[in-house]
Amino acid sequence: MNNKKKGITLVVIATLFWGVMGVTSRTLGNAGIDAMSISFLRSLIATVGFFIFLCIFNRDAFKVDLKGIIISGIYGIVTFALSFTTFNIAVQRVPIAVATVLMFTNPIWVTIINAIFFKEKITSKKAIIITITIIGCILISNILGVGLKGLDVVGILIGLLTGLLFALQLVTPRFFVGKYSKDSMIIYGFIFSTIALAFVANFSGIHNAVTTNSSPAFIILNILSIGILSTFIANISYVKATDYIETGVASILCSLEPVLGSLFAYIIYGETLTMLQLLGGLLIIIAAISLARISD
Repeated sequence: MNNKKKGITLVVIATLFWGVMGVTSRTLGNAGIDAMSISFLRSLIATVGFFIFLCIFNRDAFKVDLKGIIISGIYGIVTFALSFTTFNIAVQRVPIAVATVLMFTNPIWVTIINAIFFKEKITSKKAIIITITIIGCILISNILGVGLKGLDVVGILIGLLTGLLFALQLVTPRFFVGKYSKDSMIIYGFIFSTIALAFVANFSGIHNAVTTNSSPAFIILNILSIGILSTFIANISYVKATDYIETGVASILCSLEPVLGSLFAYIIYGETLTMLQLLGGLLIIIAAISLARISD
């Protein structure tokens, strides 16, 4: 298998596991595990997995000074802990497909943040793309269908916040290039994220959800899925893919994520979207693909 095929395969794996994340989160929520606890489980399992991974492949990532550990800790709590939680809350309040597509607005947030802090120019093409994305968000939120009274404003805003926080995961390490490696920031970020979420996790709720469920093995499998597949393997696969293919190509392939999320939501929960919502999702995907192409 040549490098290009390796890269594409890794991105497809990441996208597939991210796509199923909404269904897994909804399933755990329905079983009685709250959003904070799901986030804790996701962070804990990913931390263990990434720790083992670095022990084997990059032990130097653990060599960080105190300032770096503090910075990485804040990075992890703000981006990992909060983004995991906001996504879990979003899929409980709005359709999984909507939450997934709103999370996929992160390339737009990246563009805006880079323009503000790194003085990267927002060209007329990028401005048009951002406008298209905003229109897409309005359509997929179904404001036109249900009106402002029937709109779950909180769910939509939390979904958009997830996109922003996900963007910060990608942008923040850029402020510390040459000082701390991305692997170092990620592992210590995950560790502090797990510690922070442990204070708000409902351990008795997790225990009850597993022990009182008619199929405890199914709940455990979903916990392992969201931690191992949708967090640890998905993130590692995506990062590793950029060793073989351009970041723009990887971003384009990731546009499959909301499509897969919608497909899984339809298969598992029978969720459907109106034609306007489908159009909104399509606009966001087209905007993200276009942005990746002109940015690379």
